[in-house]
Amino acid sequence: MGKERKPNLRISRIPSKASARAFERVLQEGLVRSRLLVPAGLFEETLAKLHQRGEEERESAAIWSGRILGDDWEPSRVDFHHELCDDRATALSLELSEAAKFRLYQTLAASQLRLVSLIHTHPQDWVDLSQIDRENQICSRVGFWSLVIPNYGRPPCLLTEMGIHTRTEKGWYRLTKAETQRMVIIKE
Repeated sequence: MGKERKPNLRISRIPSKASARAFERVLQEGLVRSRLLVPAGLFEETLAKLHQRGEEERESAAIWSGRILGDDWEPSRVDFHHELCDDRATALSLELSEAAKFRLYQTLAASQLRLVSLIHTHPQDWVDLSQIDRENQICSRVGFWSLVIPNYGRPPCLLTEMGIHTRTEKGWYRLTKAETQRMVIIKE
């Protein structure tokens, strides 16, 4: 057995909770390498239709699909849950049936498009992913995006007020406002 070393007291100690938070942030930084590049028309159409569908009383959702070019995820198509199937939307939930998912996957494969993002509304200003959102994901590919719009999509819908999440090797990560401004671009 080697001799036990005494701690170097010249190095300041970081409280364990603070060091854990700092370590977690270091792990997360650099994991978000991809960018979400959304055509302005697609973004506006999606927001308007989600708000209209939700009627300010129920959740609504859509799926963006398109191309993934290196680190750039570019949606070009939107499919709304309620147009794919009866999404059984309530004030706090909605559902996309397995049959609807399978039909969508077939359509996207035939069109050579890939899943880019899920975008859905929440009733108030809480825009994290719920446990149900985390467990019932439509895609688990690293880089996949999930956007949560507050207040059932009632305008104005500011990108920095949304919950912008991306799938990393360590699970879902919510972007900060600064990261959102750098990594999510609404293209004219």
